[in-house]
Amino acid sequence: MKKLLLVLMLLPVFQLAKAQDVIVKWTFPTGLLGDTVQNGTNALNLTRALGIEGAGPITITNGQATGDYAATAAAWDNGTDAKNWYIGFLTTGYDHVKISSKQRAGGTNGGPRDFKLQYKVSNTGTWADLPGGTVTLANNWTTGVVANLDLPASCQDQPNMVYIRWIMTSNTDVNGGNVTATGISKLDEIFVTGMLLTGVAENETKPSLSTYPNPSGSAFTVTLPNETSEVVIYNNSGQSVYTTIPLHDRIQVEKTFPSGLYIVKATSNGHVSYVKHIVR
Repeated sequence: MKKLLLVLMLLPVFQLAKAQDVIVKWTFPTGLLGDTVQNGTNALNLTRALGIEGAGPITITNGQATGDYAATAAAWDNGTDAKNWYIGFLTTGYDHVKISSKQRAGGTNGGPRDFKLQYKVSNTGTWADLPGGTVTLANNWTTGVVANLDLPASCQDQPNMVYIRWIMTSNTDVNGGNVTATGISKLDEIFVTGMLLTGVAENETKPSLSTYPNPSGSAFTVTLPNETSEVVIYNNSGQSVYTTIPLHDRIQVEKTFPSGLYIVKATSNGHVSYVKHIVR
């Protein structure tokens, strides 16, 4: 009986882990320069691209195994607290947002050994260290690994752009010398994941948020949780395209939207619910 209770207690944890969706990712699948654009499936971030500041340019070269590729760049010399890799993405509708990545420093062409991850929210935000984000690299793909590192609360369910950068913290190369202009840094397997918000606790009996028909043409109906005070619809760029204060437990959305994926958000007694809706 004790074993059964333990299994039942652990079950929600396993379900939570399985609920993580890919928000944006870079795995560099083709070996072409176009791989700097993410290859995930989340419509919020279809055109997000990996960038570099101070070093580079970026090339795509051999990665972790035969047939695998990674982002590669040189010219990291004298780059302490300045030169970096960076990405930007939206987390609208997601919490439990995490980031993973793998880095490698070249051997013969000794790339920078020491990095840390930083984050900021919006273009006008201030960079801050990501807790647990210090990375020491080696000439392999197993040392400089970041695995499911939690992003701070300010990065969760964020309609503004969230930025992450991997910034040099010393001019020491992987061999213990100084980083030179030929020193190589590689970055691969970047994953940003999150859990789609529902905002309603499991023991509540409120009607759930839903849309129909889904997919739809121009018009569709939104069925709302009890006492919904506001409905907001976001497009795949995280921009608010529709807002209303409902008078009943459902609304008819008759605005014409371009084809794509939208996120419908309903606020009810302090709870926030989300649902994906496709316009075709």
